[in-house]
Amino acid sequence: MRILGVSNAWDAGAALVVDGRIVAAVNEERFSRVKLDRCFPERSIDFVLEAAGLGVHDIDLVASGCWKGVDAIETAPRLAEDVADQVARSADPALTGRIVADRLRVSERRDREFRDEFMERVARRGIGEDRIRFYDHHYTHAVSAWSPSGFNDALVLTADGRGDGRSVTLWRATKQGLTLLDMATELVSPGALYGFITGYMGFVPDRHEGKVTGLAAYGERSEAYDLLSNGFGFDRVAGRLTSSIGRSYSPFALADMTDLRLDLDGCQREDVAHAVQAILEESLVGFLVYNIERLGIDSTNLCLAGGVALNCVGNGRILREGPFEDIWIQPAAGDAGGALGVALLIWHQLLDKPRVPRPGDSQSDSLLGPRFSEGEVRQFLDQVGARYQYFDTDERLCEYVAEKIAQGKVVGWFQGRMEFGPRALGNRSILGDARSSNMQKNLNLKVKFRESFRPFAPSVLREDVSEWFQMNSDSPYMLLITNINQKKTVEMTKEQKKLFGIDKLNIKRSDIPAVTHVDYSARIQTVHKNTNLKYYNLIKKFKEITNCPVVVNTSFNIRGEPIVNTPENAFNCFMGTELDKLVIGNFILEKEKQDQNLKKDYSSKFELD
Repeated sequence: MRILGVSNAWDAGAALVVDGRIVAAVNEERFSRVKLDRCFPERSIDFVLEAAGLGVHDIDLVASGCWKGVDAIETAPRLAEDVADQVARSADPALTGRIVADRLRVSERRDREFRDEFMERVARRGIGEDRIRFYDHHYTHAVSAWSPSGFNDALVLTADGRGDGRSVTLWRATKQGLTLLDMATELVSPGALYGFITGYMGFVPDRHEGKVTGLAAYGERSEAYDLLSNGFGFDRVAGRLTSSIGRSYSPFALADMTDLRLDLDGCQREDVAHAVQAILEESLVGFLVYNIERLGIDSTNLCLAGGVALNCVGNGRILREGPFEDIWIQPAAGDAGGALGVALLIWHQLLDKPRVPRPGDSQSDSLLGPRFSEGEVRQFLDQVGARYQYFDTDERLCEYVAEKIAQGKVVGWFQGRMEFGPRALGNRSILGDARSSNMQKNLNLKVKFRESFRPFAPSVLREDVSEWFQMNSDSPYMLLITNINQKKTVEMTKEQKKLFGIDKLNIKRSDIPAVTHVDYSARIQTVHKNTNLKYYNLIKKFKEITNCPVVVNTSFNIRGEPIVNTPENAFNCFMGTELDKLVIGNFILEKEKQDQNLKKDYSSKFELD
């Protein structure tokens, strides 16, 4: 059975599942070079079919995890309750009723337009309605997390801005499939609240939420928390997420937030970020713990998906405060991941098929995108006139690159299949020395062309993670936050502790300052020998040279640009930034040896964040 999953939503993409096995999956932005592209993913569909050697006529079913519409049995009654609740809290019930009704109509109209586009584009490829399926948005998110996880029994939490009327869902997963336990509607969406604050702070909602998360560590508990929590949170008595009138954080309510904006203008922006992060965490932890207690659930496994699952700080808190021993987070947690989820959903639910036997994680480190042969790389480099050196063994290559990183060089690292999802996991990465006190600043300003406060993630050998960080579990997808091991930290002076906001930035806090955030935390990627051997061996060589098994890993792109996909993308980024070295497969390019006529100006190529 060949199943094509498609997302033409806020992050378009496609995935192909053949007889229950994930063959390929990709984000459309990597081809279009438009960040978080929302178009119909024509190129993604072409790629996943080509990866399997198939044509459209070979596909049995095509499905979307969006645009099914509000489920009258499950979602509509809860929406009605939330509308009534907001009207009851209002000083002007009639006006509030009209505003909420208008928002829901806009939501429904947009979904219908996307669905019509899906049907039209699929029909152009010669696929009839008999081969098309639609499933609930959050259901597909849930399956995208549970199916590849390897867990038989687990709780599954999904959270995002909105989808088919919902914003949060909780499921019980067993060998028999998924059962919905609880949900929240789009009218009480913690993801939309976060999006509102992202826009309020001058960033782009649905795109720059990670900036707010990074900035939150610079803030403190303040009046901003009181202002936001007065309007939104988890009501334990009612057992549900609630919002009061004037604080309805629907994605379509942003124009109605004038009073709140004026109130927040009196607060430090770092404190606003700190507040919304705290409320997001408290809301989701409260929702989870309440349902676990209410239902007497004893599952020790948790799966996460939906755009909010990319909030690594929140994930870390859920793992710390929930009764979970293990957690698996879908690396393509956003809407593109729904393309994979809906294909797997059909395999499990519609066809009643078991997961393909494979121990543990079946997503193969999410390395599911395009790859390029040695011949293709050489042909491109010769064509553009690049000067390069070729290493005949991976061992020699890794030793050489590790030495350069240890000397402070910044390396573009392009290998194998591209990652599916927003994180670079060692195949489309920029690498640096985590021990360097200047690396974070230099990478942000000279390579990424972005704000200096943005933190970077460490890649660490799995067997060494507990020596350097306060955790001893897998985090292959860079989606968990933990603190630096105390014996590796540097205590701040009394004067340094008094600093506020960005003034906290340039203080050495650990033996690996380039990946230590201002609150002594780090977003971990554990690297495993059995899933990405070449990247593992590079870090192992770096450890042999430096006695440190940690390198800086950030995505191979600049701000505003999607992660590089092709050798051409990688070369252009290399020649348009202050990257020192470029490694594509076993080819190495040194910046100083390139023809200066090939230099590019990347500082203004992509729109400012």
